[in-house]
Amino acid sequence: MSDLDRIYHELSERDDAARRAHFSSTLIQLWDGNMEYPLQVRSVIDHEGEDPTWSVGGGVTHFAYDSPEGHYCYDLIRPDEDLHLTVELVDPDDPSIGWESRVAFKAVNVDLVDQEDGTQIVEVQWTTALAHWEHLILMAVPMLPPQLQPIHYWVALGNIRTQFLLALHMALAVTYSPLWRFVDNPFSIASYRDAVDPRRWPLMVSPLTALRDATKPVLAAFRFDMALPAMIDQLRDADCWPVARQWLPGDPQPFPSHVTLVRPTLILDIEHEELVPGITGTFVDGYIHLLVGLADDLITEVVHPILDPSLLPKNPSQHPLGDKLGLAPAKPWPLYRRGEYSGIVEGRISLRKSLGTVFWTGGRSPEWVNQAITLAISTALDYVGFTMGIPGLGNLYQGQLDNTVLAFAKTEDRRRARGAGRFAFRHVWCSEASVGFGMATAIALRKGWFDSKPRMVRTVEVIDGFPYRIYRDVKKGSACCFEMPDGSIYVDRITNIKHRLDRETEMRYALVVGDDTGDEDPIAELWGRWNQMRDVARKLFLEH
Repeated sequence: MSDLDRIYHELSERDDAARRAHFSSTLIQLWDGNMEYPLQVRSVIDHEGEDPTWSVGGGVTHFAYDSPEGHYCYDLIRPDEDLHLTVELVDPDDPSIGWESRVAFKAVNVDLVDQEDGTQIVEVQWTTALAHWEHLILMAVPMLPPQLQPIHYWVALGNIRTQFLLALHMALAVTYSPLWRFVDNPFSIASYRDAVDPRRWPLMVSPLTALRDATKPVLAAFRFDMALPAMIDQLRDADCWPVARQWLPGDPQPFPSHVTLVRPTLILDIEHEELVPGITGTFVDGYIHLLVGLADDLITEVVHPILDPSLLPKNPSQHPLGDKLGLAPAKPWPLYRRGEYSGIVEGRISLRKSLGTVFWTGGRSPEWVNQAITLAISTALDYVGFTMGIPGLGNLYQGQLDNTVLAFAKTEDRRRARGAGRFAFRHVWCSEASVGFGMATAIALRKGWFDSKPRMVRTVEVIDGFPYRIYRDVKKGSACCFEMPDGSIYVDRITNIKHRLDRETEMRYALVVGDDTGDEDPIAELWGRWNQMRDVARKLFLEH
């Protein structure tokens, strides 16, 4: 055997050993409502779950009722007490991997099921801890009671992570601090200490680093809105995603320079991974990325880049300006290749067909049109009444012709119709505009045209460990490249992490890269940003 063959076999054996250790390092635990008394799951019929990037995930687990896990879920935990589950990786050489990889679930339904063969099983349905974001209300003035809200909106301009985490912190302060609520035991000093000390709250936000926040700026505006629905679209637009990570005693302190945690705590945070490295390393980078993104929306319709393998940049900064300025290289994107030993288990290229060729919108005339019609008709009636000696004739007109001129608009894409064929779908109603003439009309027609056009959507599912390992080499939200059947390289983010376990198979993870929910018309997206700021200003100063 040559030296090259020996080295190859040694590296292969080392890689196989690392992969086996990775697959067998999963720890699953059941927890009570306070996350204090765990039970390690050792006997499970099957379990599967998912942790999407921009939405709340969930899962389902089946236990035998006569197992410790079945009795724990159905008998030991009171009916009115919460039941939790954590799934994590364990590595003695890297204690932080458990905290970073931990996915926390909360039970929403526990069923005792009698099966046909006479056995009993316990079925538990879960939702991920990110659901806590859906159960936090963002007030307009969180410092005041809900009965007194003199300001219409909580409005702040700044980097999205800073602004949103600050709003979440205010919501948690209203929830747990004795600001507008009585402590559980008003005669106990410990109750007041638990209420005023954020370290002892069940939920807390990650400490802010505003000067180094490189996320895009946003105009945050809230008025008794649920946190996740109010934030998710802007987070996705800024390439950020919400997380809710469970910290447990024994884990490394996540923020040793800011705070020392002493009790089980669910930490709310916003993560961001730059596709292009920043220039200054400060909050200014967010404004630079916003300006570049606005300019890109005006000149291109590319949502996700498609690269030629022969043109992959040698410098992993992936930014010409960064190369010229000599910036430190960014972390290179993981690349999944097609082939016999590839981790790609399912690649999907969806050819979405045309959904329409004629586009309609509107509903009412612009206000100035209605006013002009009213002025013209009323003036004409007054003149007729003056000549006939009938005063007040102009009052007969009470807007009978309002919303009849320039109230609706229509456009047609005949080139698309010819390409689709004689039996193409025709009419599409674009509901984004309420008037038939104006900038909003043009944007609504454009958005309807874009959303219904034929397009190609690419998604891929890859198995963990071939070659990249989840939570070690890649994680939720990471940008990845994967090779398409035509040889091109497609760039998108990890949008979902799925895992499955049963009696015969160890825990296996699968990564979903890409979806079509972010394929929004860049022009409509640009106009949406402007509309958001305009609506906030109108509601803030004019709404009563």
